[in-house]
Amino acid sequence: MIRFINPSSPMDQTAAEDPASTPAPAKGPSARQSARRIFKNAGALVSGKAAGGVLSLAYLAIAARTLGPTDMGYLVLAHAYAMIIAGVARFQSWQAVIRFGAPMIAGDEPDRFRTLVRFAVKLDLLSAGAAILLALALARPAAAFFDWPDAVMPYVYVYCFVTPFLISATPTGVLRLFDRFRLLGWQQILMPGVRFVGAVALWIAGGGLEGFLAVWIAGVLLDGASFWLFGWRELARRGLLPAAHRAPGERADRAWLPFMVKTNIVSTIELARSHLPLALTGGILGSAASGFLQIAINLSNLIAHPTNMLNHATFPELSKIAAAQGARAMRKVAQRSVLTAAAIAAPIALAYCFFGEPLARLVGGPTFAPAGLLVGLMALAQLLRIASVVLESGVMALGRAGYALAAQAASASLTILLLLLALPAVGPAGAPTAIIAGWVVLIAAYAAALRRAG
Repeated sequence: MIRFINPSSPMDQTAAEDPASTPAPAKGPSARQSARRIFKNAGALVSGKAAGGVLSLAYLAIAARTLGPTDMGYLVLAHAYAMIIAGVARFQSWQAVIRFGAPMIAGDEPDRFRTLVRFAVKLDLLSAGAAILLALALARPAAAFFDWPDAVMPYVYVYCFVTPFLISATPTGVLRLFDRFRLLGWQQILMPGVRFVGAVALWIAGGGLEGFLAVWIAGVLLDGASFWLFGWRELARRGLLPAAHRAPGERADRAWLPFMVKTNIVSTIELARSHLPLALTGGILGSAASGFLQIAINLSNLIAHPTNMLNHATFPELSKIAAAQGARAMRKVAQRSVLTAAAIAAPIALAYCFFGEPLARLVGGPTFAPAGLLVGLMALAQLLRIASVVLESGVMALGRAGYALAAQAASASLTILLLLLALPAVGPAGAPTAIIAGWVVLIAAYAAALRRAG
């Protein structure tokens, strides 16, 4: 049986933060076996995400051909605005549920685990309230920056109230911790499925921008609600539902909040490579440019979706290996995962570089031909991202949230600086170029951290 370190004790916290104090490796699965388990779990997620990716391309094609670049730009900018607000307000409590919950479950500490879940849920609720207030406060300045027409604003305000449904961190962590990857995989179909059905209905009925905004909002609502339903059902099935009120003498561990604060800052900084480039492209170059970039993002997501699933499966596994066998064994598994994933994705990225314009025309129609160059560049960015997400999981598995924060900050600062310089100078192609540069810096920083770990 694998023995896990309990991060709630001061000595174990030190071990998590200082690789030099990691206990002597215990006997456990080999790097090859652990990597296989990571890819098995990732494969369970990809099975659903692949279907979701196809549906995403389909509904995007319908929206692009129905609305054209400008109105589609308004649509994707409204969603990007909501995602940015949610990203700023959200604590990455799912990482804490895995990081601290895995040893509790392995050590048969259900009461401590319930305390952890209740603490994480409280932070999610706090984040939800903060997200609504922040979204409402910034709606008008955002409208001026993005040049949203008056007809869009009612839907933007509705989007402000559904941002909490983009914050489902705790149930996500619960499902990943208990290896419910197949369920998570099929859950990935829900939002694109709702949008696809709604887009088809609007295409038949001749709906416009307002109708598409309503469908996008409905997708967010159902997607977020499903996470909480599945997560709570899993806790109930295992008898781990936390009580509504704190038991006498029950206290949160001092390590939980600092860890979540650090991961919140890391995820906020991560917006510099996810939704912020789309927002800055629309604000600086106009909504049509953001429409071109969104086509490229969705097409490259056929590479990114498996990458995301790899990240979801990697972090729990690397956390267990780091706790049971030490940093050196974990690093070997991370390296094997990076090389395998990159070898699989490289031919796809290369094909995107050669056939970017035909792919953009196929999805969006002739008016989206300018997105061809962006498709190839975004594919290269996703290839770099594969290495980054696995290495980040390794750094976080060692409890080095502070180091991850510094690395993310350096990478994000470079990305934002290049976005502000390159977008006015070279147009929409400046966005993926800046993203690529940011990934390179982040990979170098994470690789250096893991080398020093053992």
